[in-house]
Amino acid sequence: MANENEILRMIRQKVGLNMTRSVDFDVLSQSIKDTTNENLGVNTLKRLFGFKTDKVVPRLSTMDIIAQYLGSDDYESLLKRLGDDADISIFTPIDCIEVQSLERGTQLRLSYDPNRVYFLTYIGQCQFIVNDVEGSHNIQKGDLLTITQLAVGHRFVVAHVNRNGEDLGAYESAKYRGLKSVEIISLA
Repeated sequence: MANENEILRMIRQKVGLNMTRSVDFDVLSQSIKDTTNENLGVNTLKRLFGFKTDKVVPRLSTMDIIAQYLGSDDYESLLKRLGDDADISIFTPIDCIEVQSLERGTQLRLSYDPNRVYFLTYIGQCQFIVNDVEGSHNIQKGDLLTITQLAVGHRFVVAHVNRNGEDLGAYESAKYRGLKSVEIISLA
């Protein structure tokens, strides 16, 4: 496959499969477990190979397991081994906040161009209350937002905007450059 991602090519070569059938991912998951004594779920592996279309950037811990499977100590070592010319673009871990792991009351600051800033408080079950907004009229102070992922460089996607008890639907922004920053400004 021309211009194929180098890490995907190496995984295919090691497991001896083309990774085109659902059952291939079961085999790969078991092969990774046998080699590293670590578990990587079938759905995670399908996402890495583009078999599932939801766009999720892999965690660094996932990439460390992949690197171990491919004979390196960790992801950083694998990158050094592959060199600067290797195509690894889809496997670049990013600054990401795992929403489900936040404590209630945690406060966040999100920003993206042009001059949009949101101050949010996590209230549980992937929901945030908007404390303040700068530069935007679409999302307002007091809105309740359902957000499942926040990652620098990725779009700002809100599954539901609830304003005064009314579900306004989904909201998406920062479509071209993604979020510029995602910061925890106060822990619960």
